[in-house]
Amino acid sequence: MQLTIYCETPYAKEISYLFAKNPNNLHERHEKGHAVRFVYHKLTAHEVEATIFVTPDPLALVGHERAYDITHYINDRSFAASSIFLSLIRKMLGTALNGKPQEQYVAFAEQAFPFTFEFGPIATELTNEEIQQLFTPLGFSVEIEAISAAQRARFIKISALTTLQQALQQLFVLIPVMDDYKHYFIDEAERERLERYGEGWLEQHPEKDFIYKKALRFRHLINAQPTSTAKPLLSTQRYEAIVEQVKKLPHQSVVDFGAGEGKLTALLSELSTIQELIAVEPSEAAIRKATKRFEELDTVIMPRIQWGSLFYHDYTLAHKDILILCEVIEHINEERLPKVISMLLQQYAPKALIITTPNADYNKVYKLEEMRHEDHRFEWTRQQFESWCAAMAQNTPYSATFYGIGEQHTAHGTPTQMCIFKRTEGL
Repeated sequence: MQLTIYCETPYAKEISYLFAKNPNNLHERHEKGHAVRFVYHKLTAHEVEATIFVTPDPLALVGHERAYDITHYINDRSFAASSIFLSLIRKMLGTALNGKPQEQYVAFAEQAFPFTFEFGPIATELTNEEIQQLFTPLGFSVEIEAISAAQRARFIKISALTTLQQALQQLFVLIPVMDDYKHYFIDEAERERLERYGEGWLEQHPEKDFIYKKALRFRHLINAQPTSTAKPLLSTQRYEAIVEQVKKLPHQSVVDFGAGEGKLTALLSELSTIQELIAVEPSEAAIRKATKRFEELDTVIMPRIQWGSLFYHDYTLAHKDILILCEVIEHINEERLPKVISMLLQQYAPKALIITTPNADYNKVYKLEEMRHEDHRFEWTRQQFESWCAAMAQNTPYSATFYGIGEQHTAHGTPTQMCIFKRTEGL
């Protein structure tokens, strides 16, 4: 299974930098036992042609607890360009998918070029007309070549004036739509990926409903697709607010304490300006889930997961740019918090510490008589939180600034409150 990318343009050599692959080097990596290779066939002043292909390990394709019989070994999955193929090549094409090459080539990532993509064989029950309807609304000309009279397995060539990033993202959405069998569990993360890759084009696609149905397969995920009036979840607003604050601060090194399943860390990994991203988590179960999530990332920076606790000093976490405690402090007994914060501000000494926690004032909007979660040891009002943060900043080289996250209520504020401790001395 393979994908070939061709472009004829006076900027052919610049396009090679969008792949972040040196033509003089061999590019090979192994993903879950499968060999993934990237090869340049041609790179001149006016032409660039490259192929990324996978040599799968057939045993690895079925090496799980549901592979009961020999028929799992006798299929076309080793040879078809499919959802398996995309999951294996995602990291190899990470820079191109994200459109974040080296700074001097960013303008070329945003520029449209006359690209041609050839991929296959595709094993699909879709007709040629249905395949055409997926690509032609996006401006592609489409050529389809059948391997046999049955026309189930086909090679597809598409051409258009487009950016490399958008074309690849469209392929990463549409190839699974053509795939008769998706090899992995389709969960909320799959819908999030569909939304990210489909941004700017999928909502206007005339076959949008068909694409969602074929890509997600499960009705509860299809029904959960975003609408223009739908409000994002509070957790999503919280993560996005933290990322926006991180962008405004020096942030080459970032540590997410109590990272849980890694949702915030995964969002932070999309910032190409981060050079070191660490997810610290005490729960082994959560670490396993975060590890799985990070394996599916197609971002430039790969987070590092490590076991850790706020109750034990770890010298490797000292002097990072930003430390984050997202919805963490309310899970700690109140009397233990001053020691924790003292260690973070004085021993770890970051340039900034970001803390978010529920706003107890807002519980009246929710009509709650108890705390929002059974594991919360406390929930503070805005006044309590601000007074506590001011006390923690006393006699330290830090100032405290406060923000609200979520829908604003006139009397009760926002559901989440945030404090950013910024170092004012010794930078």
